[in-house]
Order: sequence, then C-alpha cells, then structure tokens
Amino acid sequence: MRNRLIPGAAIALCLTLAACGGGSGDTGTSSQNAATNNGATTAGSATGSSDSGSPSSSAAPQPQSDGILQDVLSQDVSTLLPSDSNVGDNIAVLDVVYDGLVRYDASTKKPYNYVADDISTKDNTVWTIKIKSGLKFQNGEAVDAEAFIRSWNYAAYGPNAQANNYFFERVKGYDKMQGETDDDGKVTVQPTAKELSGLEAVDATTIQVTLNAPFAGFSTMLGYTGFFPMAKACVDDVKACAVKPIGNGPFKVDQWDQGSKLTLSKWTDYTLPETPNYAGIVFTEYKGESSWADFQAGTIDFGTPPTAQVQAAADDPDISSRKVSGPGAALTYIGFPMYKGAPWNDIEFRKAISLAIDRQAVIDAVIPGQAVPATSWVVPDGVPGGVAGTCEFCKLDVAAAKDALAKSSFKAGTVLSITTGKDQTQNDYFKAIGDQLKANLGIDYTLDPSPDFFSKRSSRAMTGIFRNNWFPDYPLNENYLAPVYASGDAKKGNTNFGYYDADFEKLIKAGDQSKDIDAAVVQYQAAEKVLAKDFPTVPVSFAQNLVYYSANVENVVLDPFSGTPKLRLLMYKG
Repeated sequence: MRNRLIPGAAIALCLTLAACGGGSGDTGTSSQNAATNNGATTAGSATGSSDSGSPSSSAAPQPQSDGILQDVLSQDVSTLLPSDSNVGDNIAVLDVVYDGLVRYDASTKKPYNYVADDISTKDNTVWTIKIKSGLKFQNGEAVDAEAFIRSWNYAAYGPNAQANNYFFERVKGYDKMQGETDDDGKVTVQPTAKELSGLEAVDATTIQVTLNAPFAGFSTMLGYTGFFPMAKACVDDVKACAVKPIGNGPFKVDQWDQGSKLTLSKWTDYTLPETPNYAGIVFTEYKGESSWADFQAGTIDFGTPPTAQVQAAADDPDISSRKVSGPGAALTYIGFPMYKGAPWNDIEFRKAISLAIDRQAVIDAVIPGQAVPATSWVVPDGVPGGVAGTCEFCKLDVAAAKDALAKSSFKAGTVLSITTGKDQTQNDYFKAIGDQLKANLGIDYTLDPSPDFFSKRSSRAMTGIFRNNWFPDYPLNENYLAPVYASGDAKKGNTNFGYYDADFEKLIKAGDQSKDIDAAVVQYQAAEKVLAKDFPTVPVSFAQNLVYYSANVENVVLDPFSGTPKLRLLMYKG
C-alpha cells in the first residue's frame, strides 16, 4: 500500500494532522534535542565514507521520572511488525520500540547514523553499512548484520504480503522473490528465490548491499520503519511478534489489548543515548473517534480539537499556552479512478474539480490555522527539491472550472461519489470540498465514509473521487513521487489511480542514477513537472502541525514529517 492513512491525531495534523503514503505514515524523524549519539555520522555521501554529523543540538541529561506518558492511537492498528507497519500510528509506536540504522534530525530533517557506525559507497550501487558492535534485542539476541538481512528478506518475499515490501525493489534479487498473485492476493506462481541476492553479511557487523542500479538516496531511506532489524525469534513467530514485537529501542511492549490499550515500559538494558526520562507509555486506542474530551479531562497527554472546538481551544488561555506548532510535510490530495475510464481519465474534468475549490476557505471552515493551500505535489522547503507553484490549476477560478467541465466527458446530472475513511475531521474536510463543487459547478455529491477505504482503493473499486494523504518516509522529494505514481506498468498504470507516463518514469530513473543527491533532486523536480502536465491528482493542502499537550510534559518537539510529538525528546515532569 503506497499511500498511507494519516491517522486521527495526525489527520488532525494533516487535517490538523499519521501509516501518507504510504508514505507516511509517521515516519521516523529524530531530533534536535536528542543526546549526541556516540560516533554518529551523517548518512551517505555519494562516494567514500559519509561526512561526520549528529543531531543539530544536544540535550543535557534529563532527571528520571517514574511517570507514565498517556498517548493516543487514532487508527485501528492491526500490526506492530516493522515489515508490515506503514501507517502513522504503528510507525510512531515502533519509533520508540526499535532503532534503525539512521534517524532524522527534527530541525534539519537530515539523516544521521544511529545503529549504523558508517554508511559508504563509491558508485551509489554497492553500499557498505557498518553497524555499532555490542547492540542487543530485548530478548538478548545480537543486533548484527544478520538481523537486518533477515528482516529485509522477510519484507521483500512476495508471499509474505508485507506492506513495506516495495521499499526493497531497488535491491538486487527483488524480482525473483515476488512470484505472481491473483486479484484476491492468492499466490499463483511461486517466487524463484527467498533471499535478496544483493545482501551479504561481510562480517558480523558489516552489510554489503548491491542495488539493481545506482540510487544516490539509498542511505536517506534507511531510517524508515521497513528497514528496522528483526530478531530471529520474531521472524520465527511473526504472528506473536506482530502484537508483541521484540525491539532494540528504548521501550518494550508489555501488553496490547487490541482495540483498547497498548502498554510499553522502559527497557532497562538499553545502551544508546536517545531515551526519554519517563518510565512507560500507555497508548489508548480511539479508532477514528475524537480523543479531545479525554485530553480536556486530563486523562491523555496530547490532543487536537475536532472541527467544532478548534476556535474554543485557540481562545482558551490555559490550553493555548500548552501547544506546539510548525510547518508540516503531510499532503492531502484528491485521487481519481482513472483505471475506470471517463470522466476520471479526462484531464479537463480533473482540472475542473481543482479550479472549483477555494482551498483557503475549506481550511478556514474546518481546520483554521492547521493547513495551508497546496500548490505542488512536494512540500515546499520541507524536503530537498520541494518548491511551491508547480501546480498551475491549484487555485480558485470558477469561470475556468466551468469551462473545463463543459469540455470534459462528465455527464450533467451525475451524482459524484466522494470516498473518505472513517475519521470525522477528514469527513468534514471533504464535505466542505463537496459543498464547493456543488456551489461552483452544480455537481451533486454523496459522501462515503467507508470503513473499507484501503481495500477499495487497492482493489481498484473506487467509483468516484477519493481522499488521499501522504507524508514522506524519508527526506527527499523523490518520496512524494515514485512511491505514489511510478509503476513501470504502461498497461495498467499504478495501483491506486491507474496513472502512467513514460517520461515521468524516465526522470525518476535518471534521478535514481544521478551521481549525488543534489543532481538527483533536479531530475525529481523535472518528474514533478510531468505530474503537473498530466495532472493525475489534485493537491489540496499541506499540514500546519499543531498539538496541544498536558501540564505533565515539556520539551514537546514535532516530527517534521508526520507532525506527531517525538516521544524520545519530550520530558515528563508529572
């Protein structure tokens, strides 16, 4: 699944705020105030060893507390397996249960080495990853080269049907591990390999990764959840590990009453520096319902108000004194089932929809101050290569919208279906969009808050326009483009929309094969311009991150990608 649900607190931060994007959905960023990591270096130069680096600032040792942080799971989360976790809530949990090779600085958004001691390459095709020695999983197993290789092989093996499978398509041997499946996901042709031929354990703490082709951004990806290591005991019993993972991070899962609460406690044998001062975390599950009343009652430590209470929260002097905000990276956009033909594959119809939307009015009506109108597919200034203004039709022009609709294949009198998920804020948001389409184009609509949103999208069962959310898995403009729109399938196009453009695919490939990140970014920018020409989706807004927090915590820093609080950084004061 290449587009991820941005969850409740995160929709409240993508629509006040996740697993997009599939990205993503959080996805791991860390952090300006983290303790300096031992010997950390910035991940990945184009040739030779990586340059020295670390989080942008360091924190003094925190006084320890026996406090328990009360947090929120907004979505209906079904797994905590790293290879299968790609929505905002399970990614946020795993960010404190697991450590990756790199983490991301919340201020600069750049990767820095964490479990990795060094990441280097001479040609962007063969990469050498050296792992810090002496690290352990929470069951005592070694976090070594084999721990990463077994995890990546499990994720990449097609019949395992892992959500993060596609992240390994760049690694040599991936295609032989896929086989073929029917429309129901049943394997019809078995793969010819069970391991990635491009992975080699040179020694206990050194991995050599050979890609199918050069990719300058490979090291930038390695902090994403899908690249976390897995203990052998976890791979041997993935069903058990999906509900009680065996991590290598500062917290361990004690118990998960699925649908109710997830309880974590500090792992006392943790040896790396980025560990909070509090003793545990309780995540309460809300499954799309608002948690604001519980935040106001003081039973949880973070909250984002529903639409009807946004202004009241802003006007409350006590609550508003405890908030943190900043630019977000999460994109909300409209998708079309182009695979079904007209009018969805008609660019004039898609232009009409976009030109009929007053983005600022929608934001002001539903989530004032918590989003900004989008004029691009990549967040401006949020990741390398992001610039504003690439979308020509991301503006209100009712006359032009009516003209485009008249030229399109849309049949007058057709009732437009708008499919969303079951989060109330996103439903309010897309209702406001539907109201504008009716007012400005005379198109009647129905809102379908489907509990089966993801299965409908992945099975190509959409019958009208539909909401999408995406935040990046790693800081590169490519991540807004290739995972969402590239497919290599000229006949069927990509899964979610049916989009394909040979020029787009060529430019993505050219970026991948560039000599360094700076050169790659330019090619990816050119690919975004192809999207602007084809206009397969309609960007609506980028999140402005906003979270209110309780008097129990301080030093609240938001993940610049997902917009959720970075749990490793905050201090619990009780």
